[in-house]
Amino acid sequence: MSWRNHSTHKEETKAIKVALKEAGIPFTKVGHGTGSGWSWLKIYLGTRENYNKHGDHALAIARRVTGRKGDYNGETLVLAQRG
Repeated sequence: MSWRNHSTHKEETKAIKVALKEAGIPFTKVGHGTGSGWSWLKIYLGTRENYNKHGDHALAIARRVTGRKGDYNGETLVLAQRG
């Protein structure tokens, strides 16, 4: 994928975790989808309150750090709960 700043999912995940921690945004998990959704980046913020408070900022950070762009926010999801 030419629109990404990182060559692997592992590198991308690590960079996002570091950036979110530096910004003081609480998260429970950062990862990628599986199967046909393998390219989707998923950021879980835990509670609905964290999502409402930090969701937009977390998405902006993820897009900046990863270089993701295009449809569906560069195939990036910010979610309240895992599961």
